[in-house]
Amino acid sequence: MNIETVGLRSLGRHPAGTAAGSALCSVPVIRRATIKDVARAAGTSTVTVSRVVNSPELVQPETRARVERAMRELGYVPNLAARSMRTRLTRSVGFLTPELTSLTNAAVAQACEQALSEAGYGMLLTSSDYRVERERRALGLLRQRQVDGLVLYLSDEEDAGLVAAVSALDVPFVVLDREAPRGDRVLSEHRGALQAAVRRLLAMGHRRFALLQPDLAIRPVRERRAAVETTLAEAGLGARALVRLAVPPAALDRALVPAALLTGTDRPTAFLVEGSRLLRAALLALRAAGLEVPKDVSLVAIDADEAASLTSPETTRIARDFGAIGRTAAALLLRRLERPCLPRQEVVLESRLVLGGSCAPPRGRPT
Repeated sequence: MNIETVGLRSLGRHPAGTAAGSALCSVPVIRRATIKDVARAAGTSTVTVSRVVNSPELVQPETRARVERAMRELGYVPNLAARSMRTRLTRSVGFLTPELTSLTNAAVAQACEQALSEAGYGMLLTSSDYRVERERRALGLLRQRQVDGLVLYLSDEEDAGLVAAVSALDVPFVVLDREAPRGDRVLSEHRGALQAAVRRLLAMGHRRFALLQPDLAIRPVRERRAAVETTLAEAGLGARALVRLAVPPAALDRALVPAALLTGTDRPTAFLVEGSRLLRAALLALRAAGLEVPKDVSLVAIDADEAASLTSPETTRIARDFGAIGRTAAALLLRRLERPCLPRQEVVLESRLVLGGSCAPPRGRPT
């Protein structure tokens, strides 16, 4: 990094004997190292330096190491704006999520960002707060930033405007666990592990279930509800065996479990709860009603790993590897950026049942 000195010329009137425009003081100005400086220091051509920046795999390891050392010593920073004009690439990816405070979404975003960073990409993160109008606007803003691709957690699969906005995207994108008309997808297999949990509860003697979920038109909510309903139907139980509580996203932090679910002889004896915030609401409601887990109520959490692992007893839960989801999304997008004409890519990742101590036979039932 070079430091030069320039004079600051006086403005307005000048002291007697001072010529207009003379230098009144000098300040150091930092001149950024250029690609020519790096090439000179490394003993290579500017073309080689450019290759080290843009396609390092094309440069011999020894030469690449020499150029990288020169860049570090000179403090050389590639001009991304100029490179973007030449290559039409910004080496940036947009990540859209319904909320930033969700531990699950944050874990996916962090893993995705780390994988993209290792490949030389930056990630722009934005959230919609489950509002489709903000989601549509965010898509437009990310495109204005000229991102090379997108990773999308959509908040509503049924909103016509949002579906149209996604269909009109002109950059590669990966959709996370949603139904979408276009784009590569990373899906989770939601049914198997949850059905296994319900079957365990049925084998213990449970016949009345409560399912607490966010009220969202998205694939995970739909798949989980279908898994529970199908398993109960296979056991010969009718619709009365399941009570479903759907909570709007804006009310998740203050969700209240209706007293009717916790009282009476016909109340549910097994609760299936989706997300950390609804798990917290359920635990508070059970405590207020004087019900103990698992003596009075059995409990299974879904996508609430951290909260579930801290309860006593530890809550049985349906878990996913959120780091794997983020890394897989990054890998699919990078592959798409390298090979735009690939057929549509889709990866399905498993969910798993993690047993805790929160499930037991209901009172009055033999073990």
